Amino acid sequence: MKNLIPILLFSLCMSCNSIKKEKQIATETPKTETQENPTSNVPNIKSPEPIIYLADNLDERDQLGYCIDTKNRGFNDTLHVHSCKPNGDDVLFYYDDKTQQICSATYPGFCAAMLGGPKIGMTISLVKSDPQSSKQKFIYNKESGEFRPKEDSNLCLAAGSESDDAGPYMSRALSLQPCESTDKSLKTWVIKGKKTM
Repeated sequence: MKNLIPILLFSLCMSCNSIKKEKQIATETPKTETQENPTSNVPNIKSPEPIIYLADNLDERDQLGYCIDTKNRGFNDTLHVHSCKPNGDDVLFYYDDKTQQICSATYPGFCAAMLGGPKIGMTISLVKSDPQSSKQKFIYNKESGEFRPKEDSNLCLAAGSESDDAGPYMSRALSLQPCESTDKSLKTWVIKGKKTM
């Protein structure tokens, strides 16, 4: 019996040291981005394709996300971002990587344009497609998710920092902003689907 007591004490000490080491490793392990922010703000897209939407849901109250859209109902020559509508409607846009244009699938033959050229604060218009026009050329970077005007790579296509009510939905401005100082959540775009014939 006397011989058993030291063995039991030794086993108990070893087990305590093992638990301490596990706790120490757990506290020393650096947190990953997902561990720090377990609730990611990814939208729950319900719109049909093709769409171009922000990777971050921002404050869209129904988690629908924000899509490139024509302002108001029906055809409009001004673009903004709007809650991605489950029925698609005028949020259907695609990117043509050959011509480098962002075009409407709802209104064939119309594409996004920087009518005054690429300038900070320039709003985006919807005009007749001209694959040769430099005002309609946007370079999409798959890694960063950014759209940059071909003529000025310091600018990015970005959603406005404030949202407005749009009936049952929400909307934000769409303009060119300096890439370096614009929050990533406002300029990271996802392209879903392609041009349909």
